[in-house]
Amino acid sequence: MALPITLRKVDETPRYCLYDLGAEDTVAGRVKLYKASGDVEVVRLSGEGVPAGPPFYLAQGVPRLRTYCERNQYPDEDTWTA
Repeated sequence: MALPITLRKVDETPRYCLYDLGAEDTVAGRVKLYKASGDVEVVRLSGEGVPAGPPFYLAQGVPRLRTYCERNQYPDEDTWTA
């Protein structure tokens, strides 16, 4: 069964973007994407109310975040199924 995954930008500076990561209407965690390096820092995790645990969402979301750096485009929201 495929689960929806959503990244929502909550803040952006010249150095980084801050994204909430989770299902369509619940948040499994918050991550900081550093634009220059593509490094991702986990700011907060929460397993409450999400269909899968935070490790699932991180495994799906981190590669997607890195593609943003490669394209130098940081969308406000991105949703897909995995």
